[in-house]
Amino acid sequence: MRRGGGRKAGGDSRDRAVSETISFVLVFALVVASVGTVYALGVSELESTRDAERVENAQRAFDVLADNLGDLLEGAPSRGTEVKLVDATLRSTDGVAVNVTVDPAIGPAESWSYATAALVYDVETGGEIRFANGAVLRDSERGGAAVVRGPPLVVADDRVLLRLIKQEHVGTPAVGGSDTVRIRMLADRPRVFYDNESASYDMVRVNVTTPYTDAWARHYESRGFACDEVAAPTPDASGRISCTVSDVGDVERVTVVWTRVTTAFE
Repeated sequence: MRRGGGRKAGGDSRDRAVSETISFVLVFALVVASVGTVYALGVSELESTRDAERVENAQRAFDVLADNLGDLLEGAPSRGTEVKLVDATLRSTDGVAVNVTVDPAIGPAESWSYATAALVYDVETGGEIRFANGAVLRDSERGGAAVVRGPPLVVADDRVLLRLIKQEHVGTPAVGGSDTVRIRMLADRPRVFYDNESASYDMVRVNVTTPYTDAWARHYESRGFACDEVAAPTPDASGRISCTVSDVGDVERVTVVWTRVTTAFE
């Protein structure tokens, strides 16, 4: 009887050892599966959040750039803006053009056309910030393209003020890596192209050639224009929109001011 009881006790020990081994294997497998799930889902989300924060930082730097442009328009000789590159590229690009037409009820219509460069901050994994014609535009995979800070213009009940910023870049066209780059801006003295008080106007129109027609159209419409897309952008070419002041019949004064701005990377 005692020998039989001894064998039973030994069997219980072996059963407990097997049960503990199985429990360990199951718990270990659960831990591995949990870590794998977190890695598969969490790391990509963290990377996406990191990239979005990089675009946010670039946008804040370009907001400062727009503030500095305002200082130049007020008469400051030059301004410098520091931009931190983190696996990104800062470059100057073409493909932006502006045409402005003012047609008073009495007198001939006048028109001005010019091409302007754009400064572009490209995040390596997607998304960009643009600075062109005095405006800041953001394009990201999460939120789409939008003009987050418009050009310096005024559309009031009886007055329209358009500031035309012809942006030109000199020196190195692009810089990349993880360094801090200073954008130096110089401006010529603003010139008044047009300043007239008339009983009424038949048309005040702004045409913009840009890769982001939808974003620009939404912005101009929010400022009192009515816009039509003349040509849609393609991967190889910019599109074009035409925007006219909606209540042009109430406008009594139109002013057009032109400024040449030169940018360079330091």
